[in-house]
Formats: sequence, C-alpha cells, structure tokens
Amino acid sequence: MTQPVVETPGGERIDRLVSTIRARAWVAVLALALAVGAGAAWAAGSEVRSVVRAGGVVVAGDGPVAVPAPGTGSLAGTFVRQGERVSAGSPLAELADADGTRTIVRSTVSGFVARIAVPGTHLRAGATVAAVDPASGPPRALLLVPPEQAAALAPGQPARVAVPGGLATGRVSEVGAFPVTAEDLRHRFGDTPAAGGPRHLVTVELAGTRDRVGPAPAQAEITVAVTRPIEALLPGDGHA
Repeated sequence: MTQPVVETPGGERIDRLVSTIRARAWVAVLALALAVGAGAAWAAGSEVRSVVRAGGVVVAGDGPVAVPAPGTGSLAGTFVRQGERVSAGSPLAELADADGTRTIVRSTVSGFVARIAVPGTHLRAGATVAAVDPASGPPRALLLVPPEQAAALAPGQPARVAVPGGLATGRVSEVGAFPVTAEDLRHRFGDTPAAGGPRHLVTVELAGTRDRVGPAPAQAEITVAVTRPIEALLPGDGHA
C-alpha cells in the first residue's frame, strides 16, 4: 500500500523536512550537553583565588639599619657608595655644622650600604645619613598594605613575591595591628617611602636563600581565600 506524499507550499516533502528538523534538534541537544558537561567539569575542578596585592621591599632579617646624624648640619661629603660593604665603625660620611665643625658619621653595623644621603643635604639631628643592610637572617618581604586590605590578612596565608630576577614564595608571618609611622619606616628603610596614605606593615617569610645584595623592590600577591565555582551551585558546604 502506497502512502501519499505530502508537500509544503514551497514544494518540500513533509517527511524529509521532519527528518531534517529532528537531526538538527539532536545536534543542538548534543552541543548543549557538551557545553553543560564542560561547564560542570570547570566548576568542579577549577579554583578562584581572592588576593591582596601590595608593594614593598625584600630584605634579610629585619632589613636596613638607619645610621642617624649626630647633630644638625650639612653633609660635607661621603666616603662610600651604595652597594659597598662596610664594617661596624667604618666612616660613611662627614657632617659639617653651622660653625664649620666637621664630624665623621660611622656605621653602627656591618653590612652593605643600602642608601646614603647626597652631599649638600641639610640634616637635622637624628635624621638618617645612611642605611646599612646587615644582609643576615632569613629573607623577608616587607609590604605596605592599606588598612581596608590589611583587615583580610592573617599569618599563614600563602604569598607570591616578584623580585628582580624571579618569583619567590612564602607565607605571611606578621600583620601590623596599626599603621606604620614615618619614624618606623625611616629606621627600617633609611628614608620614608611615599605610602600614599595610612599603611600597615605586613611581613612575609620567603622560602629559599637570598641571592642579591641590599634591599630589592618587590611586588607581592597574598592569597586570602580559595573557592571552587561548584560550591556556589551546591547547597551546604558543596559536599554530597
């Protein structure tokens, strides 16, 4: 028994048109299934990190030691250059007071000259003439973090620190409870970096050994939380 052939007004056979539509529908369903499967795999296996980024310096131990001016005057000259190794008691610079009396400023520790004032600079008593880095102790990153970001930091959080020549890893060891003062910065770094507002001092203990002389600028990324997208899709803690 033959079946009548039904055609559309455009001349297309209905049975062929239905087959074509069904095939295209299955292709769409398959593509959707693949997309859903890929999304589920990504949600289950990927991680999203929440980080705090901050700048600072990498030092050894507690960092550079400030050498203060014994009195008020102008720096008449210097005897050392940045990066030069000195011993405790080594002459660093000569300070001339208003009467022309000259005083030799000597290093209080052994280490490398991290920075030194420029001749002709007028200094008040106690102002920093030079900063000498003892270059001893474990490598650390000293970071300046705004108060609103420091509130999310805690000891033990992992960190990645970019330094000249490579990438170092470590963990937060201390988060300053209060913003640092200009005096604290001066004693640690030898001068006062432009902090751009209140900053907390955050210390990161770095893995490995230090391989460069003197403080090095650093940019750090501290991970404060790690989440998986699937946890936002499942009730409770994301476990079955």
